[in-house]
Amino acid sequence: MLICYNSIITISEVKVAKPLKKLKKQAFESGVEELIDWTNKKGYSIEFNYCVQDEFRPSDKMITISLRQGQEKQLYSLLHECGHLILQNNENLYNAKYPSSAKMAYSTSNKRLERSPKYKVDVMAEEIDAWRKGKDLAKRLDIYIDEEEYYSVSAKCLYTYIKSLAR
Repeated sequence: MLICYNSIITISEVKVAKPLKKLKKQAFESGVEELIDWTNKKGYSIEFNYCVQDEFRPSDKMITISLRQGQEKQLYSLLHECGHLILQNNENLYNAKYPSSAKMAYSTSNKRLERSPKYKVDVMAEEIDAWRKGKDLAKRLDIYIDEEEYYSVSAKCLYTYIKSLAR
């Protein structure tokens, strides 16, 4: 037996943990592959690179995902960016739901709008909705996600937005 953090773990449990980890890794890889197919059908490309940030770029029909994060977080980030694609797919609905963000999308630079509470609320609403749409997409495409970890990653990312928008 092994003792780990005041818990007793049997050798058989350790033997089971390694295959489970491998299965999760395979599930994340197949989830990414499924999303690549899904985005390609929508006319979008995905770039995985160390020198990019996770980003949805509708102007050039591109999603970029950073390779500086682990496979699980890459999957969750990709689901989130696909959530943006879903939200922005219907332009009229998007404009009605996030009017300040929509206005900002058509502006090269609008510092006054960027500092407005309306814009900041739109940004937060869209970010939250994109995480939710990403999770819905995973369910629809039968992509495995660890729901607790997905929630943790989304909360951490959303909190980053809250801090930056509060300035």
